[in-house]
Amino acid sequence: MPEPKLIDVYELPTVDNVCNQILREVISLPKVSMAHVIMNEGNVSLWHQHSKMTEVYFILEGEGILYYGERALKVEKGAYLVIPPNTPHKLRNTGNSDLEHLVFAIPPFNPEDVEILDDSPTEDITPEKFSYEKPPITALDGALIYELMNADERKSLGVALAVGFLPQGRKAIPHHHRISEEIYYVTNGVGRVRVGKQNFEVKKGSVVYVPTNKIHALENGSDSEELKVLCVSSPSYTEGDFLF
Repeated sequence: MPEPKLIDVYELPTVDNVCNQILREVISLPKVSMAHVIMNEGNVSLWHQHSKMTEVYFILEGEGILYYGERALKVEKGAYLVIPPNTPHKLRNTGNSDLEHLVFAIPPFNPEDVEILDDSPTEDITPEKFSYEKPPITALDGALIYELMNADERKSLGVALAVGFLPQGRKAIPHHHRISEEIYYVTNGVGRVRVGKQNFEVKKGSVVYVPTNKIHALENGSDSEELKVLCVSSPSYTEGDFLF
């Protein structure tokens, strides 16, 4: 059985890539992989598409424009976009600092499923402004969450992504899953993640892998700021697999 583990994303080695970005391959599960990317000021990725992979972009820091198909989205910290297969896309850093983001590939990233395209006149597209469409909901462990995929996407892709929040000094309710394994990526704050008998001290850039059948819980270790975590569950979570 896989064991829990803690990863500091900034300590991972970088991987060469055609877009000249600071790319780190973070973790891969059977259904989904995660990469961490830093784009320097003025950098833009190549116009490309995938025939099999769905990608989810999640912005950690900075500002940019994410072009996809014949549309564009103005993105900043907390913004995300689900990009289906056969959708040409690219990301441009439009800010005055690095643009830091995560890219989830479903199924896991395959370099053979990358088609570089002739660039299109995307600069003529007026970007839409990103906003969360629905208010957060309270998860069964007591955390507030924004779900980043709709029900159809979770069902078809077999993966769920959500942003979870814990206020200052709060602890989530310990629980486990028999079917889903999880990845926590800390985007803000400091705290602790208990997984089985292990306690991981976490901060921005910490990644915690939670295997199935391991009791786990988040704890906000700050008295001044919230703990914010991006949570990936694979296969997609269900309330029936949320066990105390």
